[in-house]
Amino acid sequence: MLSWFVGGGVRQACVAASVLAATTFSLAGCGAHSGSPRATAESFLAAWNDGNWAAMSTLVASPGPDFAVSGPAITAGLDAADVTHALGEVTRTGSSATAAVSSRFTLPGIGTWNVQSTVNLVDRSGRWLVDWSPSAIQPALQTGDHLELTRTWAPRAPILGARGAPLTAQGPVVVVGIEGSRIKDPSAVSATLIAAGATAADVHMAATGAAAHPAYFEPVFQLTEARYQQLGGDGSALYKIPGTVFRHTSARTVVTPGLAAHLVGSVGPITAQQLQQLGGSYDSASVVGQTGLEAAYEKQLAGTPGGAVTIVGADGVTRLTVATFSPHAGTELLTGIDPTVEQAAESALASVSNDAALVAVRASTGQVLAAVSDPASAPFDQALEGEFPPGSTFKVITSTALIEAGLSPSSAATCPPSVTVDGETFHNAEGDAPASTFAQAFAESCNTAFIGMVTAAHLQPDSLPEAASLYDIGATPSIGLEAFGGSVPTPPDAAALAATAIGQGAVVVSPLSMAMVASAVASGTVREPRLVVGTPDDTAPTHPLPLAVDEDLREMMAAVVATGTAAGTGLPAGTYAKTGTAQYGTGKPQRTDAWLIGYRGDIAFAIVVQGTGNGGPTDGPIIARFLQALGPDS
Repeated sequence: MLSWFVGGGVRQACVAASVLAATTFSLAGCGAHSGSPRATAESFLAAWNDGNWAAMSTLVASPGPDFAVSGPAITAGLDAADVTHALGEVTRTGSSATAAVSSRFTLPGIGTWNVQSTVNLVDRSGRWLVDWSPSAIQPALQTGDHLELTRTWAPRAPILGARGAPLTAQGPVVVVGIEGSRIKDPSAVSATLIAAGATAADVHMAATGAAAHPAYFEPVFQLTEARYQQLGGDGSALYKIPGTVFRHTSARTVVTPGLAAHLVGSVGPITAQQLQQLGGSYDSASVVGQTGLEAAYEKQLAGTPGGAVTIVGADGVTRLTVATFSPHAGTELLTGIDPTVEQAAESALASVSNDAALVAVRASTGQVLAAVSDPASAPFDQALEGEFPPGSTFKVITSTALIEAGLSPSSAATCPPSVTVDGETFHNAEGDAPASTFAQAFAESCNTAFIGMVTAAHLQPDSLPEAASLYDIGATPSIGLEAFGGSVPTPPDAAALAATAIGQGAVVVSPLSMAMVASAVASGTVREPRLVVGTPDDTAPTHPLPLAVDEDLREMMAAVVATGTAAGTGLPAGTYAKTGTAQYGTGKPQRTDAWLIGYRGDIAFAIVVQGTGNGGPTDGPIIARFLQALGPDS
């Protein structure tokens, strides 16, 4: 740079610099601008557009020692994705000049902010240099000021259920979180949070985030304001332990606890990971969907933010708002969830202490009316995503294959206490009641009878997977949330075929997929499940069940309730069902899940209660409460 002030050597030094650096500001800095304020302004803006504040400083009359740091700090609070500066008219008056500048700041998720400003220039001994001031960025800026962008959002769009019923509302809540830098005893913090209602998984996730970002607020769980006061409010142990942080806000609530737990989900303060994933429309103060539909449809529900660009003084006080942008509201999300049916399902499961899941579907449309996954602390939605062996509820599928092979409800059957296939012995899970016909074997859920009928009918290894595919088991649902459509692998041998016939072996299903099986029998038509309006399964083609299959299954499912394994459990008149008891695992005794699928009127259902007894005695009373709450006209 000393060469700028040495007569004849200037041009040679400039040529060398241009070859080595090949930059606009190198040539300008070496004297090309010395007689022209426009040339200096052009070089200055070229470096400014490159974000090269070090190069800019060589063109400033009095840059100061921290120019390359303090300069960009003025606009850092805008988080601009792109900034461009265009030179306008340059006016010279003696030894000073002004250059008009048009600046364009791209503010992610908000839009562009256009600013008209002026860059002043002065002649210093034959060199034109910039007389820098923050006002070159925005005219109202003064020394020590900086710009900040504050985002604002329109009210979050609602999630609606059947007939436009709101599934979400606005109410006061307390978001309980942690801040890593404040924690003194991690174990005590964890224990206190869990005692207040947080799950161990939520605490672990927040603790991981707090370790990575000690100064961040990491949300753990959310309480209604009433629940927070019940715990003691600001005088509680939760409040007093170092490391917990609280945000009182008005936030989304959901019409039932079950919907809030999984399907509709919840909203809360954005985490560091979410901030990275969601992109530039969001900042550390954003509130976003955390689970369920709230998370899956975050951008549709949230819309895009507006905001304000403000000038903040060196004292941290906002001096002036220089630009405002209006937010754009999100779009409502339509589902078929019926709050009345959902509430009935949640109430029916309220007294169940074991993990459980229940799905209810409108048989005539395939619309999911309710989906309950207990407990709320489960890490995924067991009703939609759970992968469980179906036990004897799978006999609806096996019966389909048998009927298509030529059997009828009156076909002969026997129910011995046990049967051995390829060295593997099978027993009856729900007793050894006499059964002389296919219909009786179905009603009494006789495992050995079904294995015998499968053998006598000469069903092939692919017969049961094909029967399952008739109900679309194995297809992945496209309903707007993650869901499991079931899996029925082709049995590799006779023993595996026998296990598959009674819903054991490698067969796994979800409550959703089995509710759709019951729905198909109820309506005579196989449909894909429908949850969110506009998703692929919402308009998926349907196909009828073979008439003989449908008629025979209805007859046999009625007998299950009248005289079979669901008799005497309180199921109301007009209910058709199939019970199931699934045993699995390596423990002794094996783990047992209780299943019941069926329908009454236009409501089809599937329920699984984990780690308990037989399907009829366990699930029958629960479904009875559910159906009775809906009334006879549901």
